[in-house]
Amino acid sequence: LSHSHARQHAFVLQSLVLWREIANDMFRLWCLAEADLLDAARPYALRDTGQGLQRVQPAPRTEAAMRDLLRQTQRKLGSWVGSAVIHLG
Repeated sequence: LSHSHARQHAFVLQSLVLWREIANDMFRLWCLAEADLLDAARPYALRDTGQGLQRVQPAPRTEAAMRDLLRQTQRKLGSWVGSAVIHLG
């Protein structure tokens, strides 16, 4: 490994804590995802993503909720290792 055991432990811990927060909030996230999918003001578009044509659609409710969960997790842990970018899809 190119990093210390402590850094690896911190990365694993933050991943598990974030997934616990997501799992605990899954019903709300599911409802927000449904609302995003059914939002007539933001329909999907067919886009070539490099893996063929895919339906691509904004998900602002789900994105905001995920950002909040990430911020809460970062606050709980006090530090963050690696990327904090959220990819939906």
